[in-house]
Amino acid sequence: MKKLAIGIITCNRAKIIREDLAAIVKPAKEYDIDIYIYDGSTNRDTESVVKTYIEAGYNHIYYIHADDHLSVAESVYQRLEGVLFETEAKYVCLCSDHRVIKSNFYSEIMSYIDKDYDIIMLHDNLLKGIHTYNSLTEFVNATIVSLTAWGATIIKKSLLAPLEYREIYEAAPSFVVSSIYLRAIGKAEMFRAVTINTGRSLCVESAQYKEKSSSIKNMWTSWVVNWYRFVESLPAAYEDIREGLYNRPDLEKGFFSFNELLRQRSEGQFDWKKCHEYRNCVKKVVCLPYAVVFLIAVLPQSIARGLNREGNKWNKILK
Repeated sequence: MKKLAIGIITCNRAKIIREDLAAIVKPAKEYDIDIYIYDGSTNRDTESVVKTYIEAGYNHIYYIHADDHLSVAESVYQRLEGVLFETEAKYVCLCSDHRVIKSNFYSEIMSYIDKDYDIIMLHDNLLKGIHTYNSLTEFVNATIVSLTAWGATIIKKSLLAPLEYREIYEAAPSFVVSSIYLRAIGKAEMFRAVTINTGRSLCVESAQYKEKSSSIKNMWTSWVVNWYRFVESLPAAYEDIREGLYNRPDLEKGFFSFNELLRQRSEGQFDWKKCHEYRNCVKKVVCLPYAVVFLIAVLPQSIARGLNREGNKWNKILK
């Protein structure tokens, strides 16, 4: 059995897969790492790209296409299951096509696999350098936001087990993978984890990937409502730290700063009705007082846009 498998989930992004493979296929072979492409495309362009590499002699690449008759959600379930449970390796790294770890990290990753760590995380959070953990809650408390970024986490497959994906998806649809990982590492008998932040760019940078992140366009759906539900749904192993996890994205990333809320309001991501409907989530997730958030929520979008523009202008001047 191989030590590590990289599983890439993709859909209708043949050009990006071509760039991913061009960057990692040779070093992956050198490190004896298998690459699995789980494709949900509506055409055969990605399959053609992958088969070109396979036919060129790269026998460590495997291509799997999702069943064509599946719904979008069912296709995602099938591909997630494929990466997490069907890949044949001691460890697995689940990646989206635009978050594939660069090959210059492979040596570090393999060294910690050899030391039998349960989870190895490459991250870009506030915690710099390399840190090891023997405490499950200390690790999660330090890395909960970074754990949501696909392509930065390598996990021991023996900790993974078939789960009720629909139940997890319904509880926190934006954070299914994070939910699976947290349930998995909660089963480790003698937990060992390492986080690596060397200040280098972690992922292959695709020239083709220009689209705006869906979570940035839907902050209130992803990072208010679904994040709240994600934290709520965590198992009892995390009860002692649960309260401090609700507003962690805002504390670490400033997702709901005054200017960010003005931007989100100007784009119509929330209004006073949504603010009131999700007030319990807002009070937990957003660091600003609820009264301030509500005042922004009642602003006309045009005024919010103007205030945000002025705020950005002053921020640039102050910097």
